[in-house]
Amino acid sequence: MSTTKRAKSKGTGADAAKRDHTSRQAEDRLHAVIALTSDFYWEQDDNLRFTVYQHRHVGSPAGDVFGNILGKTSWELSRTPPEGDENWEKHNALVDARQPFRNVVQKLLDPAAGVRYVSFSGQPIFDAKRRFQGYRGVAQDVTVQTQSDRVLKLEYAVARALAAADTLTDPLPSLIRAICDSEGFEAGNFWTVDTGTGRLRHDASWLAGRDSFVASTLESGAHLPDWLSQGAPVWIADVSRDPRAHGSNIAEATGWNAGLLVPARSGETTVGVLELYAGRICGPEPPVLRVLSATSAQLADYVQRRSAREHLRESEERFSSTMELAAIGIAHVDTRGRFIYANPQLCAMLGYAQQELLGLTVKQISHPSDVEATDELRARLRAGMIKSFKIEKRYLRKNGSAVWVGLTVAAKHDRFGQELYDVSIVEDISVRKTAEERVQYLATHDGLTGLPNRVMFVELLNVAIETARRHDGKLAVLFIDLDRFKIINDTLGHDAGDLLLREMASRLRECLRASDVVARLGGDEFVVLVQEIADANEVSQIARSILSAAMKPVALMGTECRVTASVGVCVFPDAAVDQQSVMKNADMAMYVAKEEGKNNYQVYASSMKATSVERLALETGLRRALERHELFIHYQAKVDFKTGMITGVEALLRWENEELGSVSPAKFIPVAEEMGLIVPIGLWVLQTACAQSVAWQREGLPAVCMSVNLSIRQLHDDHVVEEIGAILEQTGLDPGLLELEITESMIMHDSEKAVRLLTRIKELGVRLAIDDFGTGYSSLAQLKRFPIDTLKVDRSFIREVPGNPEDRAITEAIIAMGKTLSLTIVAEGVETPEQQAFLSERSCDEMQGYYFSVPIAPNDFAALLRKHSPVPRR
Repeated sequence: MSTTKRAKSKGTGADAAKRDHTSRQAEDRLHAVIALTSDFYWEQDDNLRFTVYQHRHVGSPAGDVFGNILGKTSWELSRTPPEGDENWEKHNALVDARQPFRNVVQKLLDPAAGVRYVSFSGQPIFDAKRRFQGYRGVAQDVTVQTQSDRVLKLEYAVARALAAADTLTDPLPSLIRAICDSEGFEAGNFWTVDTGTGRLRHDASWLAGRDSFVASTLESGAHLPDWLSQGAPVWIADVSRDPRAHGSNIAEATGWNAGLLVPARSGETTVGVLELYAGRICGPEPPVLRVLSATSAQLADYVQRRSAREHLRESEERFSSTMELAAIGIAHVDTRGRFIYANPQLCAMLGYAQQELLGLTVKQISHPSDVEATDELRARLRAGMIKSFKIEKRYLRKNGSAVWVGLTVAAKHDRFGQELYDVSIVEDISVRKTAEERVQYLATHDGLTGLPNRVMFVELLNVAIETARRHDGKLAVLFIDLDRFKIINDTLGHDAGDLLLREMASRLRECLRASDVVARLGGDEFVVLVQEIADANEVSQIARSILSAAMKPVALMGTECRVTASVGVCVFPDAAVDQQSVMKNADMAMYVAKEEGKNNYQVYASSMKATSVERLALETGLRRALERHELFIHYQAKVDFKTGMITGVEALLRWENEELGSVSPAKFIPVAEEMGLIVPIGLWVLQTACAQSVAWQREGLPAVCMSVNLSIRQLHDDHVVEEIGAILEQTGLDPGLLELEITESMIMHDSEKAVRLLTRIKELGVRLAIDDFGTGYSSLAQLKRFPIDTLKVDRSFIREVPGNPEDRAITEAIIAMGKTLSLTIVAEGVETPEQQAFLSERSCDEMQGYYFSVPIAPNDFAALLRKHSPVPRR
């Protein structure tokens, strides 16, 4: 007996080791199976409480959902039935019968990630005597699949309900029910907003399958609440406490605590509200919320279509009523050009009573310059060569004033093909024409002073030079620079500086002849063209008048200030041979005037020094700025209007010189352009910005698009495409994260060459943007030719919005133009909340300016980016 015991004892150690080894193998196999087939493994006791669960790996999505589930039952994790009450009963029946179950989906609330869906599969456990011990099984996170299925079902139900609609109330109860069934809501309403009064009218509801009016936070006959007029869905977690529910007794009467209100929008107008209610449920999931937002747009479209059908049914003369109620002018014109029908809108547009207009012909109401504008097109229309035509022309109102109209004309024939009359659609486009004229005006004029700008001045100078050559005459150009402008601007502020510039512009006009031309080149620089002069003495008298006018005191912000001027004179053809040399020599003479103590004028002579002391210092410093590491870059954020997050950044060049101090880019960049240094400097900026973008990404910061300006000299460099490609390869920056900015005037100067070059750059994979857009007067047809991704609205238009009607119209026109071309629209110079709100309401995509951030150093931008990281796109 003792021997046997010893043998058993000895064997027990070996058996235990073997059992441990076998247990470890089983556990390893278990972990492998879990990793390959599911997110985690679980076990329950005979009371169906969790006793074991194992994650697939640390950070498993399913593990984050449950936290500590030990000791809990399945229904304690979620009160939401899997796949509806019917399936929940089937599941309970299987469990009660101690049967296996598979793929039972439960809706769980993850405090970190929101709602998630988990699929459970389990097998019952019995001991040797077939007594029930509990369940064991696996589970998988099926959130993405479940949400996708639900979204598809919801989209299908919405589309089916709307497709089957004949009247407004027919599809709405089934539509509301489909949404309620999908998202766990218990009832819903749809309200229509009266377009005339803005008051709410109840249209349809669903409650437990019945068409009936249900409780609501809205009131029939009341105005649409402000908190719903913005168009965004509104989630009310507790209707008994949320002030927007205005003390609603819904919770007390029905037990519903949560509500969702989705405005149905058409453009900027809310035409209806979809209203859903339930007990305490989670807020709508983002994919479902997107479907509901899309559904609201479909509902708005449906409501409008229904409304149109109802109006047509109510009228026995459907076609006639549509004509009478149309928001645009409609006319019928016989083959002799005489009006035989005109709707009220056209009569109001032209200021005629209907009977007055019917006695006139098209030519009689046409502007004298546009009388024959449509003759050729109408002849082709009557000959059957075209089916319709469009044209823009001017009509005359009864009071004699002109109105720009857009015409769409088609011929109406009888069943035998004989022409009866022309149908004309007449749209008043005066506002757009005014905006276009304003854009064209700003392309040739200075927005601050109203004077011609450099572009227009150069054109006028070229014409004047040709005239002087033909008639053996003389002309002079005077460059004018205000000597103390920077001090006043820095001391009293930009508003004072602007007032001073306007005052100087007015004084210059007053002291010149009517035939002379004064323009503003930028900053505090003006230029004057004096034609038909006898000699330099005549110009000297004008220069002295300018000096005298400039030094008179001017009141700025309650302070009396004085400035002086430095004037440089160049006479053609005595001291110059063409436009460029006239401008250059007058500029040189002006710098000499500054060197001579300012407040004087100098007439250019060949013996003059080519540059002023300041110019020479700038040139000398710029030549060594790169090697001395005096150049650096600051970065300014671009912010998405919808999310408020940083989506891009612009690299802005800065220069700090030991002798000159901080030099303004407006001062040294033109010098670098003229010296030819802008090409190597521009490449350095591009290299540095790309490398910085990669460095930020390596720090774990999100990738945002880096914008870098290209100068006109870089654009004309034959090797610019190869150099851009080389920098991208050297730095490792993804080409899609680089955006190159060029000005509108650069590409319009030689559009054919620009198209070829930009296409080559675009083939590298980089983005292209037009900077300072609106100042170069590009047309929609011209823009379509260029491979552009982004339009940056010039800050001169943003400065006065929303207060200035013209700037509002121009900005809206530019945004609309960009949207037509599917371009990203960026507003520059956004400095106030009013500007931000105006642009956001017009669906501008991004903003850049001091309202969000000034240009800052790389480390400061990295910190800013951490606070405002972009939302990952799905």
